Amino acid sequence: MRSGIVLAGTVILDIVHMIDHWPQEETVALVSRSEFGAGGPPYNAAAGLKKLGARFPVTCIGAVGNDSYGDELVNQAQAVGLDVTHLRRVSRAITSHTQVMTVQGTGRRTFFHQTGVNADLRPDWLTPPDDKAQIYYLGSPGIAKAMDESDGWPTLLKQAKAKGYRTAMELVPVSDALLQRFVPACLRDTDILVINDGEAQAVSGIVTAFGGRLLWSEAERAAQQLLQMGVGEVVVIHHPDGAVGVSRRGDVVRAGSVNVPASDVVGSVGAGDAFYAGVLFGLHDGWPLEKCLALGNAAAATSLHSATTTASIRPYTECLAYAEACGLKAVG
Repeated sequence: MRSGIVLAGTVILDIVHMIDHWPQEETVALVSRSEFGAGGPPYNAAAGLKKLGARFPVTCIGAVGNDSYGDELVNQAQAVGLDVTHLRRVSRAITSHTQVMTVQGTGRRTFFHQTGVNADLRPDWLTPPDDKAQIYYLGSPGIAKAMDESDGWPTLLKQAKAKGYRTAMELVPVSDALLQRFVPACLRDTDILVINDGEAQAVSGIVTAFGGRLLWSEAERAAQQLLQMGVGEVVVIHHPDGAVGVSRRGDVVRAGSVNVPASDVVGSVGAGDAFYAGVLFGLHDGWPLEKCLALGNAAAATSLHSATTTASIRPYTECLAYAEACGLKAVG
């Protein structure tokens, strides 16, 4: 039986600054503290799986520069128990990094991204290994120039499928035009697609949220549309209100998010990746879709307790207990 998850793609170092407000141009905001946090979708989901207590192998594949930011990212990966064998160190390259401005009190974030080595990322650097892992996860189109221009994303997914993996793809909040350009070609070789409401709207063409609220029925319709566009197994769409999951075998699940007290919220960076980690954890182990979404929401809730992406994620039983103690938002 295949076991384990391989997570490949754009790894990034986040430099998270907590600021008192978002300033107008040529005015000053005060930074209360700054933290380094290894990030990027593959790293965040991989570290989240380890934090949740995954008992199966978790491997992260990506590239970093041979610089101090790369040292920091690799050290953090080792500290959470990830195998760094496949984190390529590239000489004379800058580790991809993001300055994350997080407003205290609201958790709202603004990102300033230096693409660095990810601009030169090549498919052969991310090739799925010939092993017995179950899931190959890939992220993210639109921020890696060489991969985008070479059709690297669908190529890698096809390779993974040919090697017997279930495949999963993650997105990042690039423009709708970029999502529409790169994502549809990947869907026929993607088994698991977990994305937010904005990404779902861009790719499916169906409005999934309005006025800050999730349109539950429309989100279900968008998930169905994405299945029709080629996703092989399951589509999950998440939003601060909750999540919708639809599977090819006919499961339709709505799950309210956790009522996290405002006093517990430090930052929301990485919450979507924590959600994905929770869903992957359950899908790998054969959980019902309803339980997968519940863990995704619970993992995302605990990720809000720190300024970085994964520092506050707890073992999965503790995440679920926290969600139960806080209660869930109503499902529309």
